[in-house]
Amino acid sequence: MKPHLYLSVMGTMGSGKTTVARLLAREFKFQLLEENFGENAFLARFYQDMKRWAFHSQTFFLMEKINQMLTTPKLLEKHSVVQDTPIQQDAFSYAKAQHVLGNIDDAEWKLYLKIYHSFEPYFPKPNLIVYLDTSVPKLSERIESRGRGYEQKIPSSYLELLDMLNHKWLSENKSIPVLTVATDGLNIVRSKKAQSELIEQVRTRCHPRAVRP
Repeated sequence: MKPHLYLSVMGTMGSGKTTVARLLAREFKFQLLEENFGENAFLARFYQDMKRWAFHSQTFFLMEKINQMLTTPKLLEKHSVVQDTPIQQDAFSYAKAQHVLGNIDDAEWKLYLKIYHSFEPYFPKPNLIVYLDTSVPKLSERIESRGRGYEQKIPSSYLELLDMLNHKWLSENKSIPVLTVATDGLNIVRSKKAQSELIEQVRTRCHPRAVRP
């Protein structure tokens, strides 16, 4: 019986996490765990007034991801899974950025971390995080091209902060294997060659029986 794997795709906003997670799920026939940003009633408000809505928006994402994490062990009994965005990125990049910027105050940040750490012992660890390493100019270009109205006013300084926090967490992570994929030159959305290159990088890092073509 082949082992069931748990992969998670990490990267700064605009790096292509959702595209890559869907690609890997389709190629390897894994169960796809997607982000539920479409149901976040606070997200568009957050981009209009970050200080007012940051805690609400980030806590929504946290609770959605906690629920996903708590159901993942049951899924892994029958399926391999690939997840769009690990919970560590939700907490220590997206939410922490709001604390650094002052949009989440100290009391809110302590409450957020208390919720996170209360559930952390129950989180399964990915067998591999696929990190999509993308330069800030390329992130800005991709965000503009995908045309989500509420994202169009995001400053490059915010993307730089998210990128820095991603790298900080990765440098401190000692327990989850990471495959870093440089994506500036990979047009994963349109190029079959780029898709194949990424798939093979992931395949070589995973148990061959679990990601057989």
